[in-house]
Amino acid sequence: MKMKKVLAVVMAGMMVLGLAACGGSSAGTEQQNIQESAGEVTEEVTEELTEEATEEASQEAGGIALKVGVLMKTMSDTYSNKLGTTIESYMESDYPDSTLYLMDGQADIAKQISQAEDLIAKQVDVIVLNPQDADGSAQVLDLAAAAGIPVVEVNTETTRTDYAAFVGSEDIEAGEIMGRFVSKQLGGEGKIAILEGEMGQSAQIKRYEGLQNTILSEEGIECVATLSANWSRSTAMSTTEDWLGKYQDLKAIICENDDMAMGALQACESQGREMIIIGTDGIPDALQAVKDGRLSASVLQDAKGQATAAIDVAVKVASGEEVESRYKVDFQLITIDNVDDFLTE
Repeated sequence: MKMKKVLAVVMAGMMVLGLAACGGSSAGTEQQNIQESAGEVTEEVTEELTEEATEEASQEAGGIALKVGVLMKTMSDTYSNKLGTTIESYMESDYPDSTLYLMDGQADIAKQISQAEDLIAKQVDVIVLNPQDADGSAQVLDLAAAAGIPVVEVNTETTRTDYAAFVGSEDIEAGEIMGRFVSKQLGGEGKIAILEGEMGQSAQIKRYEGLQNTILSEEGIECVATLSANWSRSTAMSTTEDWLGKYQDLKAIICENDDMAMGALQACESQGREMIIIGTDGIPDALQAVKDGRLSASVLQDAKGQATAAIDVAVKVASGEEVESRYKVDFQLITIDNVDDFLTE
């Protein structure tokens, strides 16, 4: 296309030169008209070539102009905030020509559904869904399907599988890693308690399933209490304070995220109680607590890996490319022996 336009410019110039060579007074007016037409053609083609060059340069720089909608279940807990802010920074650095609409569902299913309707009204090309609830947030899939918009789920899942792709970690593994670690620390016997996340979310359901597969199936282990602290540090702290009064021989507290682990740790430290405590996510202050020997361990959930993979997959889906149905980002156990490797990231 570009070569054809260059040839058009050359041909226009040749026509003008040819008529000029013919000379004669009768040809004067016609020659002037042709020169003006040739000038207009040259200007028009030059503008088009400039636009094409700009577009090509943009594409060479990774420029893809898409509208990407992201529905975060919340931006309040530490891990979710890291996931959301990493999505924002990655879109800005790697897809600068695309438009990001990131919305905070504030842990409210109705708000997340309403935000999905807003994204559909904005005619986004793809929706990245971090579901607030495994069942309730599935309505987003129905709304998007009706509008012809593909959905990529990230971090947490709905109970459905008719999405374009899921990017995240297998939460059962996080539960199993925590269960095996605590069982080993206890020598296979002792009393434990469990702080769960918000009930009904896939991370809560599957991490507990991982505990059932491991420590909760051992005869020597007695689970004296299981309560939801809704992923909240302050709620975990108050719940643990209550447990410490009731269970003097409690040996370990397993927390389904690091915010709750830090709340449990604060409660134990305030009462001078030694306790095996583990959480999941690998948030900065939990890692520092592991390094300081205050927190027993954490299980890394790779926010950067999930965020970048989710956006890359969403862009491919919106561009009509084929993608896998699931992209797994592995969990990793972090103890005092390897915590330095993660503090430097």
